[in-house]
Amino acid sequence: MSAALALLQAAPSEGVRESLRLMDVPELWVVVLVLLPLAALVSWAGYARESITATWRVLLSTLRFAAILILLLVLFRPVVVQRLEEVRSAEVIVLVDDSASMRRADSYRGDAGAREALATLADGALDETRRLDLARAALERQLLPRLAAEGYEARLFAFSDAVVPLSDPEALAGRGSATHVGDALQQALAAHRGRHVTDVVVLSDGRSNGGAPAVEAARTAAGAGVPVHTVVIGDTRPERNVVLELVEAPPSALEGDEVAIVVRIVGRGVQELPSTPVVLEEVTGDENGPGRVVAESEVRLSEAGERVLLVAPPGSPDTRTSERRFRVTTPPLPDETLVDDNALELGVHVTPEKVRVLYVEGYPRWDYRQLALNILKRSDANIEFQAFLLSATPDFIQESSSSLPPLQEVPTDRQTLLQSYDVVILGDVNPYAVSPDPARCEEFMASLYEFVERGGGLLFQAGEYDDPRAYLGTPLEDLLPVELDSGSLLGFSGDTSREVRPVLEDPLNPHEIVRLHADLDVNRRLWEDPGGLRGFYWYYPVSRAKAASQVLLRHPLDGNNHGRHPLLVAGYFPAGRTLFLGLDATWRWRFRYENRYLERFWRNAIRWLALGRLKSGDGRYRLETPRTTYDLGDRIVLEARVLDTDFRPSEAPYQTVQVQGPDGATVELQLQAVDGRPGNFRGTLDAERPGLVRTWIEQADQRIASAEFEVVLPSRENADPSPDPALLRELSLASGGTAVDLAHLTELAAEFPGGEERREPISTQLDDVWDSWTTLLVALGLLSAEWILRKRVELV
Repeated sequence: MSAALALLQAAPSEGVRESLRLMDVPELWVVVLVLLPLAALVSWAGYARESITATWRVLLSTLRFAAILILLLVLFRPVVVQRLEEVRSAEVIVLVDDSASMRRADSYRGDAGAREALATLADGALDETRRLDLARAALERQLLPRLAAEGYEARLFAFSDAVVPLSDPEALAGRGSATHVGDALQQALAAHRGRHVTDVVVLSDGRSNGGAPAVEAARTAAGAGVPVHTVVIGDTRPERNVVLELVEAPPSALEGDEVAIVVRIVGRGVQELPSTPVVLEEVTGDENGPGRVVAESEVRLSEAGERVLLVAPPGSPDTRTSERRFRVTTPPLPDETLVDDNALELGVHVTPEKVRVLYVEGYPRWDYRQLALNILKRSDANIEFQAFLLSATPDFIQESSSSLPPLQEVPTDRQTLLQSYDVVILGDVNPYAVSPDPARCEEFMASLYEFVERGGGLLFQAGEYDDPRAYLGTPLEDLLPVELDSGSLLGFSGDTSREVRPVLEDPLNPHEIVRLHADLDVNRRLWEDPGGLRGFYWYYPVSRAKAASQVLLRHPLDGNNHGRHPLLVAGYFPAGRTLFLGLDATWRWRFRYENRYLERFWRNAIRWLALGRLKSGDGRYRLETPRTTYDLGDRIVLEARVLDTDFRPSEAPYQTVQVQGPDGATVELQLQAVDGRPGNFRGTLDAERPGLVRTWIEQADQRIASAEFEVVLPSRENADPSPDPALLRELSLASGGTAVDLAHLTELAAEFPGGEERREPISTQLDDVWDSWTTLLVALGLLSAEWILRKRVELV
């Protein structure tokens, strides 16, 4: 960094300064108390006894006194000193906070005078103007012109977790992941050691969250004789803020699905307000215009935060983007300090294609009858299915959607599974019974493994005979989201006359599969209370859920040393999704509620399993990022997996991807082929501004694969974005500087009076003034004037 700083340090200039000096003059008291009175006495005494008027006596005495002074000046040896000097301009270090919190916008509603002053710095509405933009305007319109007018050289630096020279305030971007005020002071002063630095000005919101102690750095500056002036940016009132945070939202949904969005409301400094409304709007047409209200809720405010579930009813997506756009808002409070976190927007990709389901069952148990003969058949608008019942006779017409032909055999080859289905449901099936040909049974398991690996969904519903015990030692064991042990192979050996109800693993934040009702308390009672869904008598006990899998339902009583037995477990492998259901009595949920919750559960399960395939739109294309959230300034990796028309890895040299930033601008990005990994393409981009970023692969003006992620302020910058004027005041107090807020920046003008440049002599030349005709002529003139006037008054 020091080399970069040196580039901004101009060389000192040279100047010549002339002055008049008396080289042999005695002490001042001798001149004032002895020589001047003596000269005056001699001059007066010469005319004291002459018979002349007082006027002539004063005039002649004055001329003689002047002549004596000329003589004394000659004796004092007057010289002109010409000094060649090195002139070092006064330098002011200006440190501008470039951290992510400077991208926040404040309301400034508490002080009408400050709001009016700041409005002159804002190019638009003050409530929508970022701190960074106000700081930039203050630099360009007020501070830098003042320094230049008074002869100061401003040294500009941007700082966050590092310090960099700033050649142009327009380069400020607010991407820093932290604010290290102390480090910025220390590094800037160290880089200017030995230079003529008179002041430091810090423009910041003051929320230092790392690095060296800022006050200690200010004391170091004071020791060097450099005061630190601070300018706080942002609304300095005590924080009063309602923060809206997105907790959960589906990245994709099926056409005709409800969309459930979970947000958290955090209230800071609002203890007197019991609650606030939260509104979910669906945005159509102009994204900046008003939306259609689809859900509302009243939420209690607390420092810890309250979660709220908002459910949008089924709706149609935008035909151009295949998205449903939503906006969640909560109204600003009176005198709220930060208003840019009272709203958030998100998009949910809607898949218009039907979910294609393959359902393989061993025998016609009750869940098969409800699922194949009732739920799947009635879901023709959203689901296409083909079922195969292994115990059926050869002349049995297998169940299927009306748009699809009945299966004659279980499809076992990889291309059929990859091309024809999104979800496979395995009932109580022995994988070696799907075909009379053992080779095809092996092919089925290998194809199913690849199907899940490439994004397909697989559901295991336990049965009393084969599922899941028959999968041990097969490729399907790796796909199970649960672990089996020797005890699991024995199956259930408990009391089958006792009705038991499952319990939710997380009733306050249930997984979307088990969220059957929008009211979380009602949802819990549906699952767990006697007045809710009917319970079960049999279940398949497994050892535990695999690492990284998520338990959704557990047995209320039975368990082992790992805890109570899991009954419903969701997992990922790696791009696909898997689900283990240890019950075979979901058909009992029709009691009291008919198909309402039974259909919702199976629909939720199938939908969740299908999203691994359907969010791409085309099974041959996948586009993804390692994470769904990135900090501002992060480097983002985009990866695409592409298969050709034969479902083999693509051999193209690159894959073009469209990227749409939070501002709506769309650019192309080429993902390059990854060496040694056929069909894989990779590229990077920088997270340059906060908000939602959408990416997609396009063919024939259709989005065939998509991914999106959110760019957020870094956690340290977002944890507490409110200004800290107390810290900045302490910095100024410790160093002898002045602390002001941005609205009163002009008050710093008194700290820069000008004329503070430093001059260091290079050489000196002396020229005698008395050794000239001018001195002689002046002396002769005075003496001649006195002689002529004496003659006028007839003195000898």
